[in-house]
Amino acid sequence: MRYEESTQANKWQLSSQLELNSLRERANRRARDALSGGGGGSGSGDVQMDDATKEGAAADGDGNSQDESKSLCHVYGFSKTRGNRPKELAADDDYSAQQPLLQNESDPNYGPTNTSKSRGNHPLLTPADEAALISFYCSKIPLLIGPNALLSRCRRDAKAAATACLLFRRFYLSNSVMMHDPKSMLAAAAFLASKVEDCMILVGYLEQGTKEMDAPVPLNEVLDAEINLIEGIDFELLVFSPYKTVLSYTEDLRTFLKTDRGMKLISFPPDQDGVEVRRQLVGEDLRPILDAAMKICEDVVVSDLPLLFAPGEIGLAALMVANEYVSTTFSVDGNDNGESSRCPRIDIMGYVRSRFHTNESEVKVDAAAIDAVTRRVSKLGQLIRELKEGKHGCGNYELDLETLKGINKKLKKCRAWGLSDKKSGTKKKKRKLDST
Repeated sequence: MRYEESTQANKWQLSSQLELNSLRERANRRARDALSGGGGGSGSGDVQMDDATKEGAAADGDGNSQDESKSLCHVYGFSKTRGNRPKELAADDDYSAQQPLLQNESDPNYGPTNTSKSRGNHPLLTPADEAALISFYCSKIPLLIGPNALLSRCRRDAKAAATACLLFRRFYLSNSVMMHDPKSMLAAAAFLASKVEDCMILVGYLEQGTKEMDAPVPLNEVLDAEINLIEGIDFELLVFSPYKTVLSYTEDLRTFLKTDRGMKLISFPPDQDGVEVRRQLVGEDLRPILDAAMKICEDVVVSDLPLLFAPGEIGLAALMVANEYVSTTFSVDGNDNGESSRCPRIDIMGYVRSRFHTNESEVKVDAAAIDAVTRRVSKLGQLIRELKEGKHGCGNYELDLETLKGINKKLKKCRAWGLSDKKSGTKKKKRKLDST
């Protein structure tokens, strides 16, 4: 299937950061309504919605519908909200708009039905709190599944980890960590991704993997969470990751840069005598750039960017940033063991413009479309550079552990999940005491 025809492109690629924050705020609002008694939600939050309720939840963008406040757990209305979203969001091309998540619990945007206290009179999580937890847990998924998994039996291709991360983030676009345990959903996303990517992992190994991470999730909780996850993403499991696009662009660059037009876009660092080196691309010249781009993708897949940009755009921007990083690093350090002579500097934007020349390419592309692509990729490149500052939901860097501990303590007091387990455990202890 082509990406343009997939649900990821038509339903799950959001128009802006503003829309992304709006969805998370709406999910937080519904959880608040239920926990404060306004939604009549159950302990687990698994309230099924009929067709009429789904339509109401999709149509009410402000979250003031009584039906929406009574329904909590799944994303059923999400696929319909994209077509009905406000015009200013649909026309917003500024993907980097940093509309902050609501921080103040008394903010009027929460609506009159929301309160800052739960049934136990404990403060509830804000959308910003939830976003911080989602980023933290999403960054731990590659430790459970993928090439860097702590448990050797859970090591799979990088695309499995990318798929799990995106499924995890899709779920929490319309669900709250106050209603669904992020640890269980993390393991469920890994289990589901292993099946989606045809690299099946036994659920028992995932249970062992969570123990290796010091965050044990029982087998039965993984299976229950998987059902909620599938329903929460509206049964839409198709996922495209940027890794294949990086490989495809690299292979195309190897061929194109050997042509007459392509050779004009490439340059090599000068030799030790300062003489400019001019030669044709050979062998493993692009290997350092490819490896760096793959490393960059490891940060991208755990961030919010896959919800905002297409995999092709991410792959191209990753190559552009990797090309800058590799050439700058080797040039500045000066101690590269001869690697700099094999690391070319490539004009990636020039490659995009030259590669799809209308007179020589079978695919005719409008010049305005090429300009739009270069603008978007250039902007995305800047966002990727900011990931190492902990921005855009990337939990691999700049984590404030003290803040996360505070949020987690607040979550323990207001969460809906885990309550039934505690009660049953208390009863079992009483029975044992009575029997003795």
